[in-house]
Amino acid sequence: MSEVAVLTRHLYKSYGKGKTKLEVLKDLDMTVTRGTIYGLLGPSGCGKTTLLRCIVGRLQVDSGNIIVLGNRPGARGHEVPGSLVGYMPQEIALFNKMTIEETLSYFGRIHRMSRSKRKSRMEFLLQFLTLPEADRLVENLSGGQKRRVSLAVALLQEPELLILDEPTVGVDPILRERIWEHLLRITRQLNSRTAIIITTHYIEEARQADKVGLMRNGRLLAEDAPNNLMNLYKEDSLETIFLKLCHADQNTYNLDPKGENQKPKKPTMKMVNSAHDPAGETTPLLQQDWEDIDAFVQTPQQKCHCLFGLPSPRNIFAQFLKNITFMKRNIGFLLFQFILPSIQIILFCVCIGNAPYGLKMAIVNNETQGLGQLFIRELDNETIDKVIYKDMNAALDSVRHGETWGVIGIGQNFTQDLFQRFTNISGVDNQTLDGSSVQLYLDTTNQQITLQLQETITSSFQAFSEILLKTFNLNPNLGQLPIKVNDPIYGSKDPNFRNFIAPGIILSITFFMATGLTTLSFVIEKKEGLLDRSLTAGVSAFEILLAHVFTQLFVLIVQVTLVMVFALAVFEVPYKGPLIWVILLVLGQGFCGMTLGVIFSAVCEEESSAIQLALGSVYPMLILSGIIWPLEAIPEWLRYVSICLPQTYAAEAMRCVLSRGWTLLDMPVWRGYLVNTAWSFGLLALAGIILKIKS
Repeated sequence: MSEVAVLTRHLYKSYGKGKTKLEVLKDLDMTVTRGTIYGLLGPSGCGKTTLLRCIVGRLQVDSGNIIVLGNRPGARGHEVPGSLVGYMPQEIALFNKMTIEETLSYFGRIHRMSRSKRKSRMEFLLQFLTLPEADRLVENLSGGQKRRVSLAVALLQEPELLILDEPTVGVDPILRERIWEHLLRITRQLNSRTAIIITTHYIEEARQADKVGLMRNGRLLAEDAPNNLMNLYKEDSLETIFLKLCHADQNTYNLDPKGENQKPKKPTMKMVNSAHDPAGETTPLLQQDWEDIDAFVQTPQQKCHCLFGLPSPRNIFAQFLKNITFMKRNIGFLLFQFILPSIQIILFCVCIGNAPYGLKMAIVNNETQGLGQLFIRELDNETIDKVIYKDMNAALDSVRHGETWGVIGIGQNFTQDLFQRFTNISGVDNQTLDGSSVQLYLDTTNQQITLQLQETITSSFQAFSEILLKTFNLNPNLGQLPIKVNDPIYGSKDPNFRNFIAPGIILSITFFMATGLTTLSFVIEKKEGLLDRSLTAGVSAFEILLAHVFTQLFVLIVQVTLVMVFALAVFEVPYKGPLIWVILLVLGQGFCGMTLGVIFSAVCEEESSAIQLALGSVYPMLILSGIIWPLEAIPEWLRYVSICLPQTYAAEAMRCVLSRGWTLLDMPVWRGYLVNTAWSFGLLALAGIILKIKS
């Protein structure tokens, strides 16, 4: 039994649960010995690919035992999946933006091959498979050439177990013959311990295999040498034998009145290493053989790798180089990623926080001479664009029609009533007070414009009052409100909305751009079979995750640098605290955003789903994090949701550093760092767990 390469007993594997449960492997027994070629034959959908994925450790079986190269797939220290296995899936599963040389070098690094070994194997495979020059991009190859490159990847490290899923599809007959010659040469070498499992639709070419397994509906109908099967069935064609076995197997099914298949009756004897003879009988294994197999299967299972146990720097480096290569091949997109955050912060600083100007206001001055004209002159001409009307009704209609933002009305006795108001305080009636007041009718549908107009007109009236009081030799300060606003403890007397929102916007731009960078990291690789192939080669999901994070950190650093330069240096967003704490907090938010993007990428199978998740997270987080509007305005019950988001405390900490000059010694600042760190590593761990489960 020491020469057994693959041994499976009583394997069951299904997908789904309940009514949707689909049994793919049913009580399957299979034996592949070292130094042989095993041809796995069967129609599409019979479970061949699922069986192969179970053998290489990419799928867990529901029940049964499986031994590959002396141990269970995934056992600690066992390189299955890993370098002991060469796997060629049905999909091309190649990196289109890499050259043939880069592709082989990538897998060579994963398999810990030296540079000289990689070079010699590459030269041999290029010649053997008649591949074009090594610097040709995979995306520029024909379909047949891509399949040959995929085969070269499987052959690269000369594995002990070579699994080829439909390797000869799409290649010409001459090359197909050469491939089989090479496979035979591998197994016919002196003391060869390499086992080869090959699936093919070309049933007759499997006659060159040492053993074939004929598979249908998740079960092996027969498993024996091709010549033995042909002698047993008195047929000279494997295809004819397979059809006979299918008809014989069909007779074991009960059909209901509608013709639907019921569960097959369980055979009385195993058919592994035996075959149906024409009379329908089986040749059983010897009892001693069964005892040896059972003893081999009962080998204690070792512990599997823990999720984050000692990731391989070599594998991370190989993934990192691969990601850098993709960046080089997409330099236009990379530059766009660098520039886009800068464009966003520039647009924000240019468009947000400035005072509205050129606001059209209808002016109705019913006083031909007097102080009304003086007040109109004191109005801020930059903020207010004065439109003179003689009739109040026409002015009001201009507001109703959206032509102006409001009406400033001055009564006929404005000057006289104003003198009376200032000189005879005790005898002023309400009619006089009303006649000495500026009448204001506004369109208040835009709050910011309304506040700006009210502030401008109020300031203009105070300036007008100071001039008037000086005329009467009175203290001009009498015209001010009896509230004295002293110098602020933090900030300025003229607060700017931009200064309030800028810290959160800087963090949001960094956070969501980083999320976008990694949202599609795994989706495309999963969809094209690239992720599965890398995992089969021995790379862990956590190593791939770390490589993506390290790669995108480079992009993130450039983005943060440009954003900070434009925000703080060009547009002079004030910062009073140490700049290093600002930079570290922004980088931390970017890292947190990347981990969130990795989660989106891990849970989604399609690009559209991942993009929808990423876009769908933007506005809720932006609104609930207190970035656009103070948290104090949010309903109390909703604040509990807000403080649980990764940007809420980070934005508050950013404001404290920029506007107040606080440091890590202050609670709101270190709390922001603490929450950001917890979110980052929590999301990173969650992403690793999801990838581990889904891979």
